[in-house]
Amino acid sequence: MNIIPRSNIANKVRNTKLPTTKGLMALFEVISNSIHAINEAIEKDLLSDNGKISIKVVRNVGLLKNEGDLFIDSSPITSIIVQDNGIGLNEENFKSFLESDSDHKIQIGGKGVGRFVCLKVFEKIKIKSIFTEGDSLQERNFVYANIPQGIDSYNELQIQNGSIGTSVELCNIKAEFEKKFPRSLADIAKEIVMHFQLYFIQKNVPEIVLENDGSSTIIILNNLFEREFINDVNDKPFNVGEENFTLYLSKSYNNVQSHKIHFCAHNRSVIDEGLYKRIIDLGKSPIKQEDDSREFYYQAFVIGNFLDNNVDTERVGFIFPKGEEDGEEDEEENEKQAEDVTLAKIRRRAVETIEELLSTYLNQVRTEKMEKYRPLVYDKMPQYRAVLSKRENEVKKLQPNLSPEKLDIELYKIDAKWKQEVKEKGIELIDKKKDITNLKEFKELYNSYIDDFNEVGKSELARYVVHRKAVLDLFDKLLAQKENGKFDNEDILHSLFFPIRTYSDEVPYEKQNLWMLDERLTYHTFLASDKSFSSNKNIKPAENPGDRTDLIIFNDAFAFSTEKQKPFNSFTIVEFKKPQRDDYNDAENPITQVDNYIFDLLDGKVKNREGRFIQIDKNTPFYIYIVCDITPSLQRIIDKRGELHPTPDGIGYFAYRNASYSAYIEILPFEKVMSDAKKRNRILFDKLGLLND
Repeated sequence: MNIIPRSNIANKVRNTKLPTTKGLMALFEVISNSIHAINEAIEKDLLSDNGKISIKVVRNVGLLKNEGDLFIDSSPITSIIVQDNGIGLNEENFKSFLESDSDHKIQIGGKGVGRFVCLKVFEKIKIKSIFTEGDSLQERNFVYANIPQGIDSYNELQIQNGSIGTSVELCNIKAEFEKKFPRSLADIAKEIVMHFQLYFIQKNVPEIVLENDGSSTIIILNNLFEREFINDVNDKPFNVGEENFTLYLSKSYNNVQSHKIHFCAHNRSVIDEGLYKRIIDLGKSPIKQEDDSREFYYQAFVIGNFLDNNVDTERVGFIFPKGEEDGEEDEEENEKQAEDVTLAKIRRRAVETIEELLSTYLNQVRTEKMEKYRPLVYDKMPQYRAVLSKRENEVKKLQPNLSPEKLDIELYKIDAKWKQEVKEKGIELIDKKKDITNLKEFKELYNSYIDDFNEVGKSELARYVVHRKAVLDLFDKLLAQKENGKFDNEDILHSLFFPIRTYSDEVPYEKQNLWMLDERLTYHTFLASDKSFSSNKNIKPAENPGDRTDLIIFNDAFAFSTEKQKPFNSFTIVEFKKPQRDDYNDAENPITQVDNYIFDLLDGKVKNREGRFIQIDKNTPFYIYIVCDITPSLQRIIDKRGELHPTPDGIGYFAYRNASYSAYIEILPFEKVMSDAKKRNRILFDKLGLLND
């Protein structure tokens, strides 16, 4: 027979792409060819016995071969021999073998490139095949190598005795693939079953036997599959656009290490991915159900003509778009490619199908999870109570066993997304109002929106109340004496009320906690925190440029004025001192310090942010809060001045002044600030169940 190469085989091998982690693909290609050959022999009534594939692993055991099976099983692999009793390399099959990229077996998934994958991993292939040609029995043997013509040492002869079948020896694995090739026979067996699991599920596979050369250990893969891979196989169809797919779901015992989804072509796994990130309630550990003492992992297999037609040449990927990995395609791009089938879309529908098949189990897990999270939310995170009712399905899909801190973060994400949807719904309602022709239709839309809107409002209020409780708890801790016997500096306490060295138009509302002193302080025109008068863009006095007040608050007039420049209605000054400070004297104390601030403002040269003079005189009221502990040195100054009176609770002091300027002064110990703030907020904390003292 004249042997004419159809292409440069060495170039074909060089151009074949295969990651070094995919060395088993060579063995898979040979096994796949054996399965096809056996099926073809059965179809043509040439196989009297059952189909069988024998795989023998040859290892480099050196002089220590007699050390036993365990040593052999861990030795480096050199070659693999695969024998089958299929139809053999008859004239038709051999012509196909010689033709690069042959479509001879295209109907059953043949790519015509399996031999190039084999030469990518191994140095050469030795092939011996017996087949029938007419009434005669023929044998052909040759070496297929990484050389331009491919075929070497070809021999063909007629024989008198023998059984049809083919032996393929994959010789001398390349070093870069051997490093990542599984060593143990059990691992190789597991990988073969995983790759061909759909064949096993559909009972479309001959007996496959795996053994080490020189070892008594034999693994029958069919038994392995029945024993450790299959149980209660379920299948369910789904579609993406006009493309139809089927998902098979099985349980695998012992030989796999995670829940996985396999995207298959021609019943062979091409891409496998972990399911944990897609269905978090499956967890990372095996599952054990009450009616089964064994633990298992779920294995899902997706098949369909679309996958068969779009698998790449080497069977390690697909040639259609992947799409966004998280399945959240850009909305505009999604509209443009609405008809495109992507891996992301197939994955998303497959995961939904798995959810349906496992609905009973997943609902049980999620119900138990909600029973654990619900008390935590109601007791510690009341701001998320509405999320539990309005977004229960999303909460159910959160990771189980989250710490309170991580649960807070995840609930916040769901909460934010829900509020955005409600706002969008409100905008949509306004737009639809233009087209609404009857009151009934509008009421239906409005009632649907207002229900969510009210829940959002409750959630926002709850969040703010929780924030207040957390601030007061932190305030309480900051007031405590530290392990070194000292107290926190006043800057730390100051920043809790209002961030230090900032202006009110630089600070978000939620970071301003002036409500701890007085609810009215929250509403101000402008506030400067710990800014020296010389650097304050709102006030520019001529003298004492280094003087600095902790907080100075400007309040616009409440009365209506036709003039563009309105007089300020009042000023509020807040001064903080370090807890338990006890070194005050007549010259340096908070009362005198506040006096100096006010006189600087009364000198007539203070300007506002626009550079205009502030209209102020001695009748402009000042509200002064001095927050400090009343230690002996301060008590002596208070007694000496004689103008301050004890507050009704006997904890602080207050005074009205109308001589040099108009002012209400209050000296508030930290404990009084804490106590008064708790009393004002008690009803809010009580309604949310936050009272714990």
